[in-house]
Amino acid sequence: MITIQVSEIVQKCIENDRKAQHEFFRLYRQKVFDLAYRSLGVKIHIDDVVQQVFIALFGSLRHFKGESSLDTWVYRITVKICTTQLRKKYRKRQPLIVYDSMEKENEDSSGLDPAATLEKKELVRAIYDAFDKISNEKRLIVTMYEMDGHTIEEIAHILKKPIGTIKSRLFHGRRALEKHLRGYIKA
Repeated sequence: MITIQVSEIVQKCIENDRKAQHEFFRLYRQKVFDLAYRSLGVKIHIDDVVQQVFIALFGSLRHFKGESSLDTWVYRITVKICTTQLRKKYRKRQPLIVYDSMEKENEDSSGLDPAATLEKKELVRAIYDAFDKISNEKRLIVTMYEMDGHTIEEIAHILKKPIGTIKSRLFHGRRALEKHLRGYIKA
């Protein structure tokens, strides 16, 4: 459930208090950005998606009942907007997903020898390609579980899907990634 301070911010946002809306945006901007970026990749203007998410959040904030945490509610709306974006713009070709942790690893590889750096870049490219080849739903669930650290129960709650469905898509998503990365996985 939400804390008193966040509860006050939510109430003031509903009353169109600009300072409270700015504070709400400040609290959730990075979480929304990270999820959108991981889900949609670099081929979509993430700032536009973040803006759409916050427009939707502020528009439906009065319907938030506090039955789940505010974080879960924000996450659910972000997932819904991202899924809509994927359906609209990428029916034929799925976007490339870029993960911040991988980029940071690439930046840290400057001390390695050129062969190791090239090998690492090749692996990262293979991971991007593998994620690009799995379905949107599986990619989202694998991202939420592996990258964002959500439990299967949390993902089921956020996506409003049965736990069995989440487990199945996670299993098949991982299996598809393994298949595409077979040459890179050491037994």
